[in-house]
Parts: sequence; C-alpha cells; structure tokens
Amino acid sequence: MKRFLVFALVFPGIALAVFFALLSLAMGMLPDNPQAIYVVAWGYVVGVVPALICAGVDLLLRRTRIPAVIGTTLVGYGIALLAAVVIFDWGLFGKMLAFGFIGGIPAAVCTWLSNERQNVSAGG
Repeated sequence: MKRFLVFALVFPGIALAVFFALLSLAMGMLPDNPQAIYVVAWGYVVGVVPALICAGVDLLLRRTRIPAVIGTTLVGYGIALLAAVVIFDWGLFGKMLAFGFIGGIPAAVCTWLSNERQNVSAGG
C-alpha cells in the first residue's frame, strides 16, 4: 500500500518538474503565463493514472529476476511515449523521444524511493 501512495503522490510532481525542465530547454526560458497553474493542476490529475500503473508494474517486478528500477523505468517511458504519439506529429520524432523522459524519470525515482522504504523497514 505504501508503494502505491509513494507513486501516486511523488510521480506527478516529478513528471511536472521534468516537463517544465524540457520546456525550458526547448524555449530557452520558462513560460511566464499566469495560466501555468492550470497546467500544474491538470498535470497532477492526469499523472496519477500512469503512476498507479507503474506502481503495479513495480510490485509485479519485485517477484522476478528483472531489476524493478529498470523495468518500471521502461514502462514509465513507454507510457509517456504512447502519449507523445497521440499528441505530436511523426515529424517531431525527437520531441516524442524526449517526452518519454517525463514518464521514465519519475518512475525510476519512485521505484527507488519505494525500495528504500522496504529496506529501511526490513532492516529494523
């Protein structure tokens, strides 16, 4: 249960931070739009579903020989890449690949955090 809470609470925030970092790299600066707060609100709401999917994959990968951080990162990257396929045109293939980091990086961090929680509680 703690794993799902870590993913649901932390994943969208990190995904938004990565999104704004990629946006600032593409534009050279952060947008000074007063409606950016709506992007944050919607990003957090929309980010919960991929977060819970990644949490489920993380839980399943704990029982296999595949390292959970690698598998969950690939699943998060894939989810964001599928969203990019819907959003962008195929002519922007480089942006589609970069968009995958919006799902991959938070998935890796949340997997690491949930694993650290287990090690701390198991160690005593």
